[in-house]
Amino acid sequence: LASGSADRTVKLWDVATRRNIATLEGHSGFVSSVSFSPDGNTLASGSGDRTVKLWDVATRQNIATLTGHTSRVNSVSFSPDGNTLASGSGSPDGNTLASGSGDDTVKLWDVATRRNIATLTEHTRGVRSVSFSSDGNTLATVSASYDNTVKLWDVATRRNIATLIHSNWVGSVSFSPDGNTLASGSDDGTVLLWDVVTRRNIATLTGHTDGVRSVSFSPDGSTLASGSADGTVLLWDMSPYITPTTLTSDFNADGRVNFADFLLFTAQFGSRQGDAGFDARFDLDGDGTIGFADFLIFANSFGT
Repeated sequence: LASGSADRTVKLWDVATRRNIATLEGHSGFVSSVSFSPDGNTLASGSGDRTVKLWDVATRQNIATLTGHTSRVNSVSFSPDGNTLASGSGSPDGNTLASGSGDDTVKLWDVATRRNIATLTEHTRGVRSVSFSSDGNTLATVSASYDNTVKLWDVATRRNIATLIHSNWVGSVSFSPDGNTLASGSDDGTVLLWDVVTRRNIATLTGHTDGVRSVSFSPDGSTLASGSADGTVLLWDMSPYITPTTLTSDFNADGRVNFADFLLFTAQFGSRQGDAGFDARFDLDGDGTIGFADFLIFANSFGT
């Protein structure tokens, strides 16, 4: 896990032991956003110092500093293929003119060359959050007060293809894993769900008593988490809106079927319903026994 702080550092944590395993220093301003590349080898961090830094996760070294924003960087996100990084900038409270910033842009960066390949400029206030769809074809961005919009962009053409209107500031945005639903959290304490194809608001989730700062879907899309300035995280059942996209052989729920799942499977191999420790997740054909037939189903998904 990576976390960014007002103390200008990025910390890496071992999730199993809950220990801080590294502290990355180099930003001269607070760190507002962090994002791992899909392969986990690179970490991006956005800062109040107006830069984006890329870090080698293995060596803990800063391998690049991306400059070009003229205001604080509020959000960073890698595309699913890891080739492009998006960064959103500007005054997060909407006081753009008072802060002396005229940025309020989204920049796209070529990760390999470290070059800025596009600047998206249609927001009129600071960009608070950026998020790629699971296929990498669409980018969602949200903006601060007096703009109050979610914009969808065609990544290939760099064109704004839709603008979704909130009644208040928008703090965060996240695509569902299947890419069909978008969640956006607002400063009025609500979370809005949008149908990405029709651009329609399909649900408004209420329960927070202060602004929603962050939203994130579980890997199978069945649950949405929202974090708020009211000091709470709420979990929402998405089953009325989203069909879960689980990989039945992805036993550790990391989005991949690989050797780690195989080890979990082999620990259950040969057990039967009623045996101590029997876990029905591994009985892929549902016959009450975890055996070779289940292995064949698992093997068919291996590597996906």
